Amino acid sequence: MTVKPFVEYAYDVLNQSKEPLTFKDLFDKTLELSALELSANDLKLKMSKLYTSLSVDERFANIDGKWDLSSRYTFSQSHKRVDDFDEDEDEGDEEEQELLRQELGEEKEEEVDQSDDIDFDKPQTDADEDEEF
Repeated sequence: MTVKPFVEYAYDVLNQSKEPLTFKDLFDKTLELSALELSANDLKLKMSKLYTSLSVDERFANIDGKWDLSSRYTFSQSHKRVDDFDEDEDEGDEEEQELLRQELGEEKEEEVDQSDDIDFDKPQTDADEDEEF
């Protein structure tokens, strides 16, 4: 049996699928098809490499958060214009990161209170200088 790149297994999975798949479903089916046995660390690495490969390979399209073959879509369906991106979309990044943490079974990182951080760009006032450490 010849070994092929993991992304090629993902292509085969989507080619056989009748509908787009979430990344988790695509990864699980790709892993099953490839018959690879991976440790937990290797699994995370393989998952991140597959996501990167899907993102840069023009054969794949991410449509509304699900992966599919780009050949099934028109150019305008599978590509966003720069003007279509809203600056407020950064708010969704936290939600997306939380979903990824859940899929990977990781704990949420505790938020650090930065209210006591010193602003080195701001000149200190006399009141700041009088504080004792």
